[in-house]
Amino acid sequence: MRRGCHGAVKRGFAWGSPARPPVAPRRGRWSAALCGMIVAFCCGTPALAAQVFHSPNDDGQPPAGPPEVPEGGVQSVFLYIDGGAVASAAETACDTGAGDEVCGYTLTLTGLGGLTLTGFLPDDGANLLHDTTALELRVNGLDTGAPTPGPKRIGRLLFTTVAGSTLELSSGEVVGADLSSEILPVAEIVTVPEPAIWLQLASATALLAGLGRRRAKRCTP
Repeated sequence: MRRGCHGAVKRGFAWGSPARPPVAPRRGRWSAALCGMIVAFCCGTPALAAQVFHSPNDDGQPPAGPPEVPEGGVQSVFLYIDGGAVASAAETACDTGAGDEVCGYTLTLTGLGGLTLTGFLPDDGANLLHDTTALELRVNGLDTGAPTPGPKRIGRLLFTTVAGSTLELSSGEVVGADLSSEILPVAEIVTVPEPAIWLQLASATALLAGLGRRRAKRCTP
């Protein structure tokens, strides 16, 4: 302890006092971050970002979200897989390609909440094997000849529904143009709303129609 010019007490380390504890180096944290940046710059991130979906119009266009299908009767899902729109250089797809071609896949779709699978009709041009039970569809597809990017039709899945049931992609793996693989996340393919939702929609429609008729009567001279 020592005094300053105006008698104020200054605290510090005097000669002979214990040394200040060393500050832990941050070199490890910075090194890890730098290595990560170098790997990302040199290797990039995989181009493949495949999705499996139901195309309601059977035209390969993905919906904005899981489509809703009504309860009861036999329903259809037009099943597609799409890795993206970028093409690899000539004759490199399914070898060293850098595009979005899908060279192979294995998928499992599961009916939940009472949704029952009744059949699967594979696309005529699809090279695949499939196994269908009342609860699951398993599909293994292969396309190593001359695959093209964009949506590929897998087939048409038939099923019956009950209120609140769901068709889900429960597992999936896709092999891309450079033969790397991507695990697909669990995702809903279609859903069946609860009856209350349909009743609410019908009630809202009837209410709007009634209000429209009343306005028309008031405006009539």
